[in-house]
Amino acid sequence: MVPSTCRIDRRDAGARHIDPTNHEAQSMTPQELLQQPDDQYMNPEQVAFFKNLLVSESATATGRIEQLRIDLTGLEKAPDEVDAALIEQERQSILGSIERENQSLRDIKQAMSAIADGSYGWCEDTGEPIGLRRLLSSPRSLLTVEAKESRENKSRHLRAA
Repeated sequence: MVPSTCRIDRRDAGARHIDPTNHEAQSMTPQELLQQPDDQYMNPEQVAFFKNLLVSESATATGRIEQLRIDLTGLEKAPDEVDAALIEQERQSILGSIERENQSLRDIKQAMSAIADGSYGWCEDTGEPIGLRRLLSSPRSLLTVEAKESRENKSRHLRAA
């Protein structure tokens, strides 16, 4: 859980304290967020906006997991082998979906930790701004596109070796 006051490291302007329950941030639209000047990157309102977005994503993922678990328990025993194979395939599909949602929750938790320690919005690898557009499309991102591609390329090379 993130404390009600989070330390934000602006990298160039020193530390600031914010209240992520700020109602102004809750009413900010993505368009308004994108219209803010570059020197306002990861200001308290932006951080609160993304925190609210992550909280919403977490609730959605948790709800999906609950529904998938209900679906899983609702699978019946099959009377014959063909039905058993179909039910097993469905069971595996549901388990895969649960794992993807759990991974989403782990990613959200990491992003919330980054908010708490003031590093949210800044690339873990390079320290560069991740960018508002990328964070809007993927609020769980902790890397710039370039850093993510670099990690993926390194991973491919290691697997190929």
